[in-house]
Amino acid sequence: MHTRPCILARLVGTLMTLVLSFGFVLVTASYAAAKVEKSDSWQVIYLSGQRIGYAHSSTEPFEQDGQEMVRSTTVANMTIKRFGQSLVMKTTLITEETFDGELRKFSYESANPPASSTSTMGTITGDVLKLKQTVNGKTKESTQAWRKEVKSPAYQDRLLKESPLKTGELRSFEAFMPEFNKVATIKLQAAADLEDATLLEGKIRKLLKIKMTQSVLPGMVMNAFVDDKGEAIKTGTSMLGTEMAFYLVDKGEALKVISGAELDLAVSTLVKVKKIPNAHTTKSVKYRVTTKGKDSEGFLPSGESQKVTKVSDEVSEVTVIALPIPDKAVIKDVGAEFLAATQFLQSDDERVKDHANKAAGDETDPAQIARRMEKYVHQKLDKKNFSTAMASAGEVARTLEGDCTEHAVLLAGMLRAKGIPSRVVVGLVYVDSLSAFGGHMWTEANLDGHWIPLDATLGRGGIGGAHLKLSDSSLNDDGPSALSSFAPLMLVIGQMQIEVLE
Repeated sequence: MHTRPCILARLVGTLMTLVLSFGFVLVTASYAAAKVEKSDSWQVIYLSGQRIGYAHSSTEPFEQDGQEMVRSTTVANMTIKRFGQSLVMKTTLITEETFDGELRKFSYESANPPASSTSTMGTITGDVLKLKQTVNGKTKESTQAWRKEVKSPAYQDRLLKESPLKTGELRSFEAFMPEFNKVATIKLQAAADLEDATLLEGKIRKLLKIKMTQSVLPGMVMNAFVDDKGEAIKTGTSMLGTEMAFYLVDKGEALKVISGAELDLAVSTLVKVKKIPNAHTTKSVKYRVTTKGKDSEGFLPSGESQKVTKVSDEVSEVTVIALPIPDKAVIKDVGAEFLAATQFLQSDDERVKDHANKAAGDETDPAQIARRMEKYVHQKLDKKNFSTAMASAGEVARTLEGDCTEHAVLLAGMLRAKGIPSRVVVGLVYVDSLSAFGGHMWTEANLDGHWIPLDATLGRGGIGGAHLKLSDSSLNDDGPSALSSFAPLMLVIGQMQIEVLE
């Protein structure tokens, strides 16, 4: 029985979204704060030196209730491969704001056919932000406190073009991140002097490099290379062990058909190790994990199933210990967030509840129900579809297809439908056939007060010593967004080395 690393496309989607939101503060169409003219710009997107898509940004003035407003739209399209299957993603961000950057309305949509698109719409009235979030056709409304000091993402472009950064200059501001539904503090640090920037077809041009960071994912750094007018000719970031870059081009260049072999991301991001015999039945494995340039301890949580000992800033020794599913268990109070129906874990969905009932049968003990559910999801999702980045439990219950993310969310939703606390885990799994670790998602059920790992992708009745955990999440609607769960893997996958010690 084999597994495959399967969440890397979701990471690229996350990365593309972040570059769009804050890489494009310097890339969208040019206009001055005093006067806005209709205009647009085009970018071509590269990953690992291969063309994977394009983006289009447009700006237009309009009038509303006698006030002059600005509407900005950014659309990005991306195609990559995972184990030979094409995955297509499209993100659309639309903002409406006043000339001084006061955000009035926005919409953000992420589409990954054939899965249902997810969207967030926001409207600001006074000091309140009203949100409508739609996942799998179901909409949830909520509110957040709002401050006028927080700007629209698109406003920063006008600000920087009106007064471009000078060499050595540092600026910071607050802006809203629609994909996270959070306010971020953004810092822009200009280099001390102009630098040679490598552009398309190897062309070299001296430009000002601006380092961009934001507080929501502080480990992520983006670099924009701008001309003397404040326009970014290239924007990019190093993630997943490679570079994602956006180049400013004309429309014809941006819309060229992708030629040659599409990038197979799942294969290119594997972490090779020596062969681990019987990896998924081994009760304990000790690893030495190195994260180049990053504090390894900060990315490797300790718990009952994973013991972490820091060796140095970049090196930790990690012992993974199999926690078997108990024969019997009781449910203890570990917090309402692990039992609640959420937008991604719709335990109140009729199809999810139906699958939960079929899997449990006449069993009443939580431990045995969890065991049955892991096996049930493994068997039911027999179409291993790698073209979906991440669907919700309700949608997976209907389609019964997907990869590790779909296995994980459906199992977590079914567990909650039977009153068993659950959460999802993001990390790395050992792939026997490749002797390598790759990105993965699985599930944990709380039994007798212990978080017991379950992996419906494997369907073995729990896990052995071949899973390395990086983060976990209840996918609570009021907590960090689903995208946040992938952040640790996104930040370390390209800088990680794994050595099997014993």
